[in-house]
Amino acid sequence: MKDEPSFEALAARLERFDMPIRVWQQARERAFSAAFGPKQGKLSNLMGRLPQAGGAAASVGVGPRDEVFALFDEICDLYTRSDPARCAIIRGVVHSREARVLLEGYVAYASRLLQQGGRPEWLERGVAAASIDDQGDDYRDWLIRLGDLYVSAHVAHVDPSPVLKRIAKLSNPEPHGASPGSSTRELLSQFENTSYFMTSVLPQLA
Repeated sequence: MKDEPSFEALAARLERFDMPIRVWQQARERAFSAAFGPKQGKLSNLMGRLPQAGGAAASVGVGPRDEVFALFDEICDLYTRSDPARCAIIRGVVHSREARVLLEGYVAYASRLLQQGGRPEWLERGVAAASIDDQGDDYRDWLIRLGDLYVSAHVAHVDPSPVLKRIAKLSNPEPHGASPGSSTRELLSQFENTSYFMTSVLPQLA
């Protein structure tokens, strides 16, 4: 892998996005809070304010997202052709930088492109990003994104099973603290046997 970028170079490229991402997130949070108003009151009233507040946050724009996604394209491609040891380092590099917060959005982005007739590589990139995300902050949201990607692959007539199993072997084998004792490696390899798949994904494949 002589032509592969060094981990130092990869970290440096990610680091350049740290400040732009922080500034963008802070602007989104300010816009959301200003539109949402006081956080006291009836739950129904609070829930009713969410669309307007969400719209205010979205009006801030996409920030450095597109540039980060372009870098994620490269990182995910590198990840899929690396061995498990190198993949562990890549996960560590990404998780040490602010760009990590955009991984879940990138999985959704790959899913949309795949469903719209994109190349099969978008399935690999999406699963690789899910592997790098390593179940994120909430494994339930992570499963939902993975399920959406699976459905998109089905729509695009691409079999996701081999990709899930292959990238599972590159994933973190350690149990995730937020999920019920399951590692990302296990969840990817056994995704089609999970209760979430059976109840929420399989019905969409009919």
